[in-house]
Amino acid sequence: MFEGDAGARVEPARLNTALQIAYFIVGGRAAGLAAGPMTGFDADGVSKKFFPDREHQAMVVVNIGHPGENAWFPRLPRLDYDDVVTTL
Repeated sequence: MFEGDAGARVEPARLNTALQIAYFIVGGRAAGLAAGPMTGFDADGVSKKFFPDREHQAMVVVNIGHPGENAWFPRLPRLDYDDVVTTL
């Protein structure tokens, strides 16, 4: 279906990649590790450095490992349900 149309492969590939990134993060957390996706990095620079053949592209960087001491902070305040939901 996609053999002759590289452009048609881009969106399905991005969706499948996003799903695999999510599985990777969930798997790391299930193994007791902290895992956090980071966007806003120089994806083109990372792609050039690690994939010079340009066959692949970086989409996300994931920090993964054991957090340091006191790495967690309390949950930030949330709005009450009734303040944000209107039932019609």
